[in-house]
Amino acid sequence: MRRLRAGLRLVLSAAAAVAAAPVLSSCGSTQSAAPVTTTVVETTAAKPKAAPRTFAQLIAHVRSGILRMEVNTCDGSDIGTGFLVGRRLVATVEHVVDGGRTITLKQNGKVVAHGTVIGSDSARDLALVRTDTPVPGYHFVLARRAPQLGDDVAALGFPLGLPLTVTRGSVSGTDRTVEIDGLNRRSLVQTDAAVNPGNSGGPLITDAGNVVGLVDLKNIQGSGLAFAVSAQVAGPLLEAWQAAPQPVPVSGCGSQAPSGGQVAAPPSSNGGGNGVQTYSGTAFTIVYPSSFSVTAAEQNKGSYYDTTIQAGDYLIRIDESPQGSATVDQAAAPVLKALRAQQGYVEISVDHTTFQGYAAIRWEFEVPEHGVLLHKVDWFFTDEQGRDWGLLTQAPAGQWSQVSDAFAAITSSFAETGR
Repeated sequence: MRRLRAGLRLVLSAAAAVAAAPVLSSCGSTQSAAPVTTTVVETTAAKPKAAPRTFAQLIAHVRSGILRMEVNTCDGSDIGTGFLVGRRLVATVEHVVDGGRTITLKQNGKVVAHGTVIGSDSARDLALVRTDTPVPGYHFVLARRAPQLGDDVAALGFPLGLPLTVTRGSVSGTDRTVEIDGLNRRSLVQTDAAVNPGNSGGPLITDAGNVVGLVDLKNIQGSGLAFAVSAQVAGPLLEAWQAAPQPVPVSGCGSQAPSGGQVAAPPSSNGGGNGVQTYSGTAFTIVYPSSFSVTAAEQNKGSYYDTTIQAGDYLIRIDESPQGSATVDQAAAPVLKALRAQQGYVEISVDHTTFQGYAAIRWEFEVPEHGVLLHKVDWFFTDEQGRDWGLLTQAPAGQWSQVSDAFAAITSSFAETGR
């Protein structure tokens, strides 16, 4: 054991001597050992990359921006698709809204707004619709670059009137030219994603959620062949219409007689189509059926100005009070109190909502007047200048279901011009 311990001491001493010995240079000269510098490098573990968003997650993220469009025309009704590109702007294709007297927009089966066309191009099959109230939901962005052949895409819409439907496919062709109704539509995106009537106007999106096209048509002579208006064509037009709207007048469906319960749907703005005309006052404009007459034009009633446009029991009334109330509830309260006390009054609904971006109350009720039961909808709101407004529409209760959409469109055509 003593020899073992002595041997260990000898080995350790030798090792120490070697460590302290001079270092020989490559030329045989002897130099002192250079000091050893130790550098400590601290490393930070790389953060794990977030997992890419799945396709299902993408759809969940963007689906709130897809709108079902129900369009009433003189020939009947149609269903199409649109998508939000702004709080009150909906992009779609022109043939969905062509000839539309009223445009109703729905999310999850519920009416969220009515719309008017502020830009339309039949040659390119493109349209921009402005809603009468802001619509919540995802705002889509149009792709700046054309898609590549083989890119994965998805079509979102309401085929055959079904609930929101998503179909996947790929870009099977680009820069296509297709003749439709005697017009050559150019720069179309071709896809094999399944589409059907009702998909028209819906977005064709990439896996990143960018819109590369607006679903336009399906080739009924072959399967797996559909086309979309290119985002490169749509983008500049939509931006131009947003900056400088070009409202499209809506024609009536011939002579409109109030006694038959018909009201001509108005155009979205100035003048225009058969059966309609525009009242242009000091403080506002509104479109109304040409069969109606202006019986009071911003008539001074002391605390407010009254404008009445009517044909028998069919009536549109706009009241403006320059000295506004603190809240829309205060503005509406005296009117609600007076009508609720009237014999035969039946309240249908009083809803707090918005009108053209302003906090508003929508009040719907029925009340007998001069032996006729009338159905009425009254809107109250206070604008940014502090003016109180009341917009009333009425018709005989038995005819209301036939004219309610037209009256909603008349209300949505209201526009302030200042005083």
